[in-house]
Formats: sequence, structure tokens, C-alpha cells
Amino acid sequence: MSDKEEIDREEAVKKMAELLRSGATMLAETCPICGSPLFKLRSGEIICPIHGKVYVVSRDEDISKISAENVLSRLEHLASIKIDNLMKRLSIEEDIETIEMISRWLDILLKIRAIRTGSSK
Repeated sequence: MSDKEEIDREEAVKKMAELLRSGATMLAETCPICGSPLFKLRSGEIICPIHGKVYVVSRDEDISKISAENVLSRLEHLASIKIDNLMKRLSIEEDIETIEMISRWLDILLKIRAIRTGSSK
């Protein structure tokens, strides 16, 4: 197990302990993404300590929609991080390659938003 995996595991255990201390109930069901145990909050909401809210679905069609939204959310997060890092690089040294990379990541963000709103280019 790598150091990063060990840190992630420790962080997950801490989050689970916090949920239990706050009155959440650990369920027998596991997260379909990471396999962590799910927790039911006092509000009735079911969450994964790693990914946040979990949608309980019964149809394959719903599973596909939720999986697609999860991918879009992760990609949007990654694009934001990349743009932030490129902006830091740009503040140190302005070069056309960095500007072009920012433009590509911004295009990705626009496409994600277009997919979510149902519009197409």
C-alpha cells in the first residue's frame, strides 16, 4: 500500500468516525463507486464518507444517468484544478502554450455545462 493510499484510508476512517459521532447510522450497503460503507444521516439522507451524497436507484437507466453525472463532476473538478495551476504558471511566466492549455480546459468546462443543460454545439 502506498503512502497516498494509506493517507486516503486514514482520512476515510476519520470521516466515518465523525459521521458516527454526529449520530449517523452505518448501513450494510456500500458505495457503488468505492465500496465504503454508506451512512444514513439523521435527516434521512444517505451518504458515502468519501463521495458525499449517494443516490439510491432501482432502474439501470437511473444508474447510467448518475454515473454520467459523477464522471462530469469529477472532470469539472479536474478542469478547475488544471486551470488554477495553469493560471499560477501564467502569473510567473507568460507563454502561448500555457494560454492555449487554459483555453482547452475552458472549452472542456463549457462542454460539460452544455451537456448538463442539454444544449449542443
